[in-house]
Amino acid sequence: MGKGYMTDMFKQLEEISKKLDASLQKINEQSLIIYNLNLEIKKLNKIIQEKDEKITQLLEEIDRLKNKNNKNSSNSSKPSSTNMTTPKKKTGSNIYNYRIKSIKKSGGQYGHIGHSLNKETVEKLIEKKKVEVREFSHTIKGKASKENMIKYKLGIEIKPYVEKHVFRYEENAKDTLPKEFYTDVTYDNSIKALSIELGVYNVISYDRLTDFFNVITDGVIRISKGNLVNILYEFSHKCIPTLEILEKDILDSKYTYTDETGTKFNGKNMYVRNYSNENTVIYKAHKNKGHSLIQEDNILTRFCGGIMGDHDTTLQRYGIENYECNIHVGRYLEELIQNIKNITWATKLKEFIFRMNNTKKIAISFGLKKFDKDKIKEYEKEFDSLLELAKEENKLIKSSYYKEKANKLYRRLKKYKSNHLYFIKDFEVPFDNNLSEQDLRMFKTKTKISGGFRSMEAAKHYVNTLSIIKTSIKRGINPFESIKAIFNKQILFS
Repeated sequence: MGKGYMTDMFKQLEEISKKLDASLQKINEQSLIIYNLNLEIKKLNKIIQEKDEKITQLLEEIDRLKNKNNKNSSNSSKPSSTNMTTPKKKTGSNIYNYRIKSIKKSGGQYGHIGHSLNKETVEKLIEKKKVEVREFSHTIKGKASKENMIKYKLGIEIKPYVEKHVFRYEENAKDTLPKEFYTDVTYDNSIKALSIELGVYNVISYDRLTDFFNVITDGVIRISKGNLVNILYEFSHKCIPTLEILEKDILDSKYTYTDETGTKFNGKNMYVRNYSNENTVIYKAHKNKGHSLIQEDNILTRFCGGIMGDHDTTLQRYGIENYECNIHVGRYLEELIQNIKNITWATKLKEFIFRMNNTKKIAISFGLKKFDKDKIKEYEKEFDSLLELAKEENKLIKSSYYKEKANKLYRRLKKYKSNHLYFIKDFEVPFDNNLSEQDLRMFKTKTKISGGFRSMEAAKHYVNTLSIIKTSIKRGINPFESIKAIFNKQILFS
C-alpha cells in the first residue's frame, strides 16, 4: 500500500467522522426538541386537568344555583309568598304574592257558606240584648198593608268616659291606695285591652295606635308610645299565672308540635319557638337556638308524649317518641323530581307517602283508629323497596351535586323511617307539622311590617301576650275578653 492510499483512507475517515458529528448534533438537537415537547405536553396535561376540575366545579355550581333559583313552596320550606310564578300583571286587588292565576273570579265561590248580614242574625242579637236598639219611623210611597216593612242598620259608637274615684282617709281602714292610682290619671282596662289586641295581634305600630285613639275619641285620648309599651309589659307580667296553666296543658298532651322561626331584635337575629297542640300555644323568644335554650324553656324537658318537628335532631333527646313532618319530606322529594330527570324513586315515594295519608283519612271516616298489623307491614315493606330503588338509581346520577343531595335524603329516610311512619301506626299521630307553621306565621308578618323588635325584653313580653291571644282564638274565645279578664287579675283556661 502506498502513501497515497493511506492519505485517501484518512480523508474518507475524516469525512465519515464529520458526517457522524453532524448526525449526532442533529440527534442531540432532536432529543432536546423532544424533551422540550414532552415538558410542554406535561404542562398542557396539567392545565387540561385543572381545566377539567374547574369545569366540574362550575357544572356543580350551575346545578347548585339552578336548584336555588328553582326553590319555591312546593319543593322547599320557603313560604308561598316567595313564589314568582305568575306574570307581573296583577289580576285582582288581593293577589299580592305572585300566586298562580286560577279561573275563579275574585270574591265568594259557589258552594261556600255565605257570611253576609241577614235579619235573623240581627234579631238574635237583639233578643240576647247584645245590641242597643234605636228605632226610627219612616213613611214611603206604596200600597197600604197591615204589616210594616222592617230594615236594620248595624253601627258602632265610640264614647270616651271618665271614672272618678274618690278615696276617703280613715285611720282604721285596712286598704291602702292601689298601685294603679299612684298617678292622678290612668287608663281603664278597656283601653289597655284594645291597645294589646290591635298592637300585638293586628301588628299596628305604636305611632298608628296613638293616632287611632286620638282620632276615634276626637282628641280626648292622647295615649303616648311610652304608655303603650308599659301596657304591654304590664299585661305580660299579669298573664304569667295563665301561662303556667297553658304549660300544664301542653305537658298533659299526648303529643305536641314544635318548631322555630327567625326574626330580628335591634337589627340582630333572634328566634321564636312554639309549643302547640290543637287548643293551646306557648311561644318562647331567644337570641340563639339549640339544646340549652330548649332546656331553658323547661317544657320539652318535662314532656312525656310524642313530639312533632321538622327534622330537628335536637328534639330526639326529648319525649318518648319523635315524629317527622311528611309535608316537608314531600317538598324535598319534589326538589329531586324537578331537578333530576333519570330517577323514579322520588316520584314513587312521594306518591306513596301521600297515598298512605289519604287511606288513613278514609279509614278514620269509617271509625278506625289504626291500621291492622298486616297492613302496616305491607306499607313498611313497600317503603323499604322504594329505598332500595333509591340506592340503585342514585348511582346513575351524573351531577355530583345532585347525587349527594339525593343520597343525603335517602340516608335520612332510611335512618328515620319509623319516625316518618308513626302516623299509620296510631291515627292520633299527626302527618305533618303544619300546625307549628300556622302558629309561627304571625312572626313572619310582624317581621315584614315592623322589621322585628327593638329589644329581647320587648320580644319576650310580646310572645307572652301572643300566647294568650292565639290560645283564646284556638278555643273559640274572644281574645279581647281574655285580655280584659287578665288585666282584671283573672287566671284563665284552668
